Amino acid sequence: MMYWVITVMLMFHGTDTLVEREYKLKQFDDDWSCHEYVHENKIELLRPHVEDFPNKLKSFEFYCENRYIELDNV
Repeated sequence: MMYWVITVMLMFHGTDTLVEREYKLKQFDDDWSCHEYVHENKIELLRPHVEDFPNKLKSFEFYCENRYIELDNV
């Protein structure tokens, strides 16, 4: 079974290091609903990262990525 999650890529001042984090509080049944949620909640989604990296965060990007879960034979 396939589902979608939000991931955020964070970029920082003075380094080429990229950090990716997965938003684990919500999953989506399709790509469209994931993108719609990101569009409507960008500030809420970004706030914890700004708090974790004050004055270090240079840029960010949100992605909707699919994941698969194997279902056992029922």
